[in-house]
Amino acid sequence: MDNFFANLPEGHVLKTFYLEHEIILKTLKEISELNDRIQNIQSIDSAVPELKKLQYQATRLTDSEPHHQREENALFSIMIERGMGGPPTVMTMEHVTIREYKHKLKDISVNYNGLSWEEVKTKINSLSIGICQMLGNHIQKENTILYPMAHQGIPEESVWQEMRKKCDEIGYCSFTP
Repeated sequence: MDNFFANLPEGHVLKTFYLEHEIILKTLKEISELNDRIQNIQSIDSAVPELKKLQYQATRLTDSEPHHQREENALFSIMIERGMGGPPTVMTMEHVTIREYKHKLKDISVNYNGLSWEEVKTKINSLSIGICQMLGNHIQKENTILYPMAHQGIPEESVWQEMRKKCDEIGYCSFTP
């Protein structure tokens, strides 16, 4: 954890987001590795164990929805109110595409009947590469640009406390530390 996040107090909204990002990045790494293995499997019957693992990891990604909701409804809204609208607006648009990818990946890991194994592998490969690149880049932008910008542009501790209450109301991911 770099100095910016290391210096935030435990329970700070931004620190929680960052820690969730770390778990999401590990999940993306697992998905990438599973995709590599799946691409080398010759039949759907042989792939069932790996497809179950992919379903589990894709479900972890879809379980990150409260993370995006907290960002959009607690953090981004305050940033926009304070004139920092560019980055949160872009991140919100990216969330829409990320959600689509997450759900499509989860769906193909479960609903592959009626498709040839080559079709399934092609879809898994495309979705896995897409979500890993897109979400990985998204997280990097939030960690290195958006969160530090928010921290600098919102100096009042009372505003962060109100954000924390809003985050508590929205809820957390199944994997939130």
